[in-house]
Amino acid sequence: MFKSTLCALLLIAGVLFCSAQEQKVAAPGATASPAPQARAIASPRDSVMLMLDTNMISVNYGRPSKRGRTIMGGLVPWNQVWRTGANQATHLRSNFDMTMSGQAVPKGLFTLWTLPSQNGWKIIINKQTGQWGTNYDERQDFTRFDATVEQLPAPVDTFTVALEKSGPVSGRLILSWENTRVWVPFEKNDHIRPLSPPDSSTARINGKAVKIKYSKPFMRGRTIWGVVVPFDSVWRTGANSPTTLVTEGPLSVGTVRLKPGTYILQTLPKKESLTLIISRRSPGQGEGPVPDSLTVGKAVMTMSAPSAPIDPFRIRLTPKDAGSAVMTMGWADREYQVVIAQ
Repeated sequence: MFKSTLCALLLIAGVLFCSAQEQKVAAPGATASPAPQARAIASPRDSVMLMLDTNMISVNYGRPSKRGRTIMGGLVPWNQVWRTGANQATHLRSNFDMTMSGQAVPKGLFTLWTLPSQNGWKIIINKQTGQWGTNYDERQDFTRFDATVEQLPAPVDTFTVALEKSGPVSGRLILSWENTRVWVPFEKNDHIRPLSPPDSSTARINGKAVKIKYSKPFMRGRTIWGVVVPFDSVWRTGANSPTTLVTEGPLSVGTVRLKPGTYILQTLPKKESLTLIISRRSPGQGEGPVPDSLTVGKAVMTMSAPSAPIDPFRIRLTPKDAGSAVMTMGWADREYQVVIAQ
């Protein structure tokens, strides 16, 4: 009895298993269900590279498509910085110093942005890298310059970046989308450095020399005051190495009294003023921040507007009489002065 029941149960289980397997087989002539498809990437990543002899330049970017949308003035709004692609920021890399549209761009890795408008486009080369395309920091701009804008003979559905050779060590960076082509020329240039060349100014006060040594950065299309030189933050007052003042004799800078020696000059810019910070120079003082403990004094400089933009940054010592001179600092649309005397 037990054996009969067990055999019956095994037989029923076998029938059910075979029935289930048969349900998985499509009937003759029936269409099998398609396998799940991987979702297409809306804006795939792409790279373009150009070799100029042994020199290489490349752009890595996201490629959005039109998909029935209005692009210029719509998806790409006028008068707003655009990531120039999709998703992550667009990156520009080169292994050679060059000029782009006449502006110096050193070798290395940068992010590439644009500022489109109905009156023209600007190309922006930015020092920040590795970020998402919505994370743009104007303070990190290296340079900005105008681009050539043309109408395309036929619409381009997917945003495209091209690098086109125009000479042995020159080419064009071309952006194309919808009905618009934007391009700038570039050329290898081994003579763009130093980017912020050193300079100095000297005056004699009662026969004693006073000398200021500094580096002079260029505007390169950037907004200077409040951006490149932030307000309410101590500025090195130049670029690269610290700006220094050397005096052979005792000296007054504004109301600050100095002994003969070498001092570091920094400034604290505000919207309506500039305060000169004078500090002692410690042995081996490098490019880092100057400790407050070394501050000798502070002098407020008088602000004025120059008759024409000043570029690059400059410091001048102009004799006033035998015992005094005027220190003038100027960049872009601002100029500041303070009297120095014995």
